[in-house]
Amino acid sequence: MAARAPTLMQCLLAVSLLSLAAHAQLSPTFYASSCPNLQSIVRAAMTQAVSNERRIGASLLRLFFHDCFVQVRSS
Repeated sequence: MAARAPTLMQCLLAVSLLSLAAHAQLSPTFYASSCPNLQSIVRAAMTQAVSNERRIGASLLRLFFHDCFVQVRSS
């Protein structure tokens, strides 16, 4: 039996559910209670990574740019 293509209503439902999930806001204190030392742990790991491979800082910046900022539109 051949698989059916999703209907327009199914596609709209999927898009609306995904947009609801994407509406969440980031918080700088998200890990404050579950991992209070997170910032120092990440800083130490990044310092070590950059000392091992100088290009990692630029690579991570490029990764964050593409993941976070490309979706910004100007009017």
